[in-house]
Amino acid sequence: MIRGKGITLMILLYFDWAGSRRELKEWDSKIADACKEDDIKYLGLFGSINEKWNYVSLFEASSYDEFLEMARKVPRRPFMTHYVTELLLKVNW
Repeated sequence: MIRGKGITLMILLYFDWAGSRRELKEWDSKIADACKEDDIKYLGLFGSINEKWNYVSLFEASSYDEFLEMARKVPRRPFMTHYVTELLLKVNW
């Protein structure tokens, strides 16, 4: 659980990366640190099988606003040439 709340949102950040592996690792480390500061669960960086995207980062959050607050702490690098954010909302039965 995050901030005493239940997880209501999975966030997938699909992106292309034109920089080096070292630069990608640095960006990933900064994202992980920002998530720790804001109590957002960072599930990591994955290679995407999707032909459209090079990578996908996965997050769990209580709200999209909390995710945006965290994301503002890590400016988008010029090596991230394209990206799209997908939100998965938990189904409440």
